[in-house]
Parts: sequence; structure tokens; C-alpha cells
Amino acid sequence: NSNIVTTGDGLYSKTTNTGTTYYFKGAVENNYVKFADTIWRIVRVNEDGTIRLITQDSVASQKFNSTSTTYNEMYYTNSEIKTAVENWYKTNITDKGFDGKVASGNYFCEQAKVVYNTDFTAGSATVVTEDNYTPSFDCTTDGNGKGVVSGKVGLITVDEVLFAGGVMASSSNFYLKNGSIYWMMSPAGFRTSNDVANAWYVDDDGYTNGTSVDNILDVRPVLSLSADTLVSGSGTNSDPYIVK
Repeated sequence: NSNIVTTGDGLYSKTTNTGTTYYFKGAVENNYVKFADTIWRIVRVNEDGTIRLITQDSVASQKFNSTSTTYNEMYYTNSEIKTAVENWYKTNITDKGFDGKVASGNYFCEQAKVVYNTDFTAGSATVVTEDNYTPSFDCTTDGNGKGVVSGKVGLITVDEVLFAGGVMASSSNFYLKNGSIYWMMSPAGFRTSNDVANAWYVDDDGYTNGTSVDNILDVRPVLSLSADTLVSGSGTNSDPYIVK
């Protein structure tokens, strides 16, 4: 608790429906982790004590979905990118013997919450436009029956990006800005003017926005380490936490 801050860059705490989560915000430099021969960044400590990580670098480039003609294609569980992320996990985590350190459970969220503007709809889900949105780590089932996604690997959500220091429709200098343009797993709505499903992404300058799911963007997998994971190191780029 002595590491918690209330302003500036650092580690924050937030009470959710399931407990307390601790998340990094801003241009922090003490959340590097080396695990499975890969450098990661700590996004947050989940409510159950597991440690949520995102790869520091992108691991592939991929369409979210090849088709975008209905709102269904904006959901992660209906996507091609889900298959690509799970295949990456099998090759780089499971097949290399690191799977035992990764927690499995309800760690991901595809609930439709926020769209770009009033030109976007979301089926039967109740959403707000980005200028009226307050991020939340809580995840509930939306009007389309989509919400919590269980598993060992996924992508980051728009809520996690915003809590980390991202800004909708504006650039931001925060630790999730890595020079690549990469997908989130959060749906960004169905644009009615051209009948295109959209998902949220982070631009190379830290800009947070939505785009058609049939675009090719980068992929940064997310997973959660078990709460009893032992590490060494100080968490800096030159001395990352090393998972034992």
C-alpha cells in the first residue's frame, strides 16, 4: 500500500465489484517483467492477486475479422484474432512449458460499453459515446449476451487502456504506447453509415480510437500470472522482474 499514488505516474488502486485492483498509470518505468523468454509490462494486479501482463512488443499483425458487415464481428469471441492469439499462446507458452504459471479464469471482457459517436450502434447493447464515457474495470453481460470471457490469454480492454493513461481521440504518453498500432478486445460499435463493425485500438502515438475490424493491426497478447509466482529483479527495463 505504500506504493499507491493518487496523482501523476505510478501505481493506483481501484475498488471494483469483485474487490480491489492495483493498476499502473502513465509513463511508468518499473513494471517490466521477463517471462517465457518475452518482455512484458504489468497492467495491473487483478482482484484475486494474479498479475495481468501485456507483451511489451507486438507479436504479429492480424485482422480482427475478415468480414465486418454485422455488429457480431466486433466481438472478440466471434473473431479471427482470438484464434490467432490462442495459437500464439500454444506455441510460445504451452509448448515451451510455461503454461503452469498462467492463471485461467474470468480475466477478460468483451462487453460493448462505448462507441465513437452517435453514428455507431451496438445491436441490443446499451452503449454511450466516447465523450460521455467513464471507464470501469467491472464487466457485465451486455444486451447481446456478451461480457466476461474466460481463458488464459486475450487482449487488453479499452477500460484498461484508459485507466493506464490513454485518452480517447487524443494522443498520450503512457507505458502502453510502444510505437505500434495494436488491437484491443473491446468492441467499438457498428457504424451505420457504411455498415462496418469496429473495435478499439491504440495508435503508434498513444492515440485511442476505433477502426474497422477488417484492418490489419498489431497484436499484443495479455495473460495473468498466478498469484504465488516468485520473481527477482527490480522491474526496470534493464533489470526486469524475472519469473522463476
